[in-house]
Amino acid sequence: MIELVEVKNMTDDKIEEYNLVKEDIMYECLLDNKKIGYAIIRNDEKNKLFLVIDRDYQNKGYGNKIFKLLLSKVTGQVICSVPFENTKMIRIIENNSGIEIGRNGISIFYKIN
Repeated sequence: MIELVEVKNMTDDKIEEYNLVKEDIMYECLLDNKKIGYAIIRNDEKNKLFLVIDRDYQNKGYGNKIFKLLLSKVTGQVICSVPFENTKMIRIIENNSGIEIGRNGISIFYKIN
């Protein structure tokens, strides 16, 4: 079973590693109680979502399931920016009703309602 568990006390190393601020929310991504990654909601004006899945658990559908759970924790519209080379995340966003709204030369921007 996939679940997201909020990290209540973020350590300084995680704050620095993921460039977080106190308003951001970090979740551990668990598969049958084993941590397989992190999911982050940046609570700025666009509710930016970030997903980091351990390499051993990629390409198995877990990222898509975790992204759906993450979307359920956000109200309103979400804007995501994904570098062109991150084809796995592009596929996840497009599988979750992401609509391309622009490009800037290095990233694709998506809107998810």
